[in-house]
Amino acid sequence: MPAGAADSDEETAQGNARSAFGTWATTSGGAGEAWYNDWNANLQSRVEAAARANCEDLGYPVTRNIKLPTGRWYYSADQDSGANYQFQASIERPYRATCLKRVRRSRR
Repeated sequence: MPAGAADSDEETAQGNARSAFGTWATTSGGAGEAWYNDWNANLQSRVEAAARANCEDLGYPVTRNIKLPTGRWYYSADQDSGANYQFQASIERPYRATCLKRVRRSRR
């Protein structure tokens, strides 16, 4: 995502980065808008596919209870080596899922 304008105050620099992200993602006809709209439209299906793949990789063939809580803003490490702060902003959307497998017990 585009970096926000540098500022000597860290919180202000993060706000600038968030604003730059918002402008990039909502400018009509821009590459950011196309990406953001695609991301929003396909978020749930991508999360479900990722959850299923992660469960299967762990040896659990069944995936249930996929939850996508509210995301949060994430800021890159400070990109300005001078007296200012400068960040890139992005949105982090963690998810939770329950991975299940059936275990059969032998009778003795």
